[in-house]
Amino acid sequence: MNEKEFLEQWNQDSPMYDAWGDFVTSTICNHLKTSGKNLSSYLKQSPKHRVKDPVSLLDKAFYRVNKSYDNPYEEIEDKVGCRFVVLLVEQIKELTDIIITEANWDYKECRHFHSEREKEPLLFTYQSVHYVVRNKTEFIHKEVTIYPNTPCEIQIRTLLQHAYAELTHDAVYKAKTLVQPEVHRTVAKSMALIETTDDFFSDVNNRLTSSASENLNFQQQLDNLYKKYIGFESIAAQKSSIVVLDEFNELITEDLMKKLEAFIIKESYLPEIIRSSANINPFYMQSVIIFVYYLTKKKKNTLLRDWPLSYKILEKLAVDTGVSLETGSVQKSVSPL
Repeated sequence: MNEKEFLEQWNQDSPMYDAWGDFVTSTICNHLKTSGKNLSSYLKQSPKHRVKDPVSLLDKAFYRVNKSYDNPYEEIEDKVGCRFVVLLVEQIKELTDIIITEANWDYKECRHFHSEREKEPLLFTYQSVHYVVRNKTEFIHKEVTIYPNTPCEIQIRTLLQHAYAELTHDAVYKAKTLVQPEVHRTVAKSMALIETTDDFFSDVNNRLTSSASENLNFQQQLDNLYKKYIGFESIAAQKSSIVVLDEFNELITEDLMKKLEAFIIKESYLPEIIRSSANINPFYMQSVIIFVYYLTKKKKNTLLRDWPLSYKILEKLAVDTGVSLETGSVQKSVSPL
């Protein structure tokens, strides 16, 4: 296949590659959404696919010294690609799990920085995870037929790895003059720093998310309990909720949710109080209100000792439940209904 034939074939096929890239990107994004990820915060760059420019494709196929193809059109696997940029190294594993378990395609791991580190432990260079996926069957996406075995390259990087790649690709790889050894040395040092910083970021995140509340998915369980007994969705956890859960983290155990459900059933007047108060007090719109009611009745001394928010909130909850805020004094609850 000569250049003219190559370009004619590409002009014919590029809409198919564009549709395939869109399908791959949207499929991965849908999996992330289904798993509860907020794409705007989880992904640090908009996850758009990109079809290779014809000039760049021809250059790669026919003119690059370090590339030699017997059949360049079939062998070049990044004619369309997509990139996912995340904050933490461990999030790369979450994306790779999606890629290797998706039923619509076969996958091939082209490079992974973990395996490259093992082979060259003293080398600090470009780091990324690359997969090529190929659809198993012919199908139609956005009114375009996608033939079987069409390749799409997927790149996954941390934000710091992406910054490194952007710099080296433009400043070094595309340099119009000979790059001095000192520049390569500086680039290698920057990757060593990036690798260390990525590890620091992961360590900080693990420490922040190692609480019992996070490990037991307590906030989500509270949200579900709130919807079940209050009758509508709670608002997203605000800073006040996070502070309360953090302060009383040692009280959050595996059996606590069962206790909370038994509590809200027993104190049958509380759901109506929450519903009627939610319109005027945003704290009642957060599912943590159930947990705090429980603490008011069952762990009052601990609640009073460690309460991290305004005391006025406790005063209102005490009135709701008929609990005296004086230590050791509890009044009989009286249903307002």
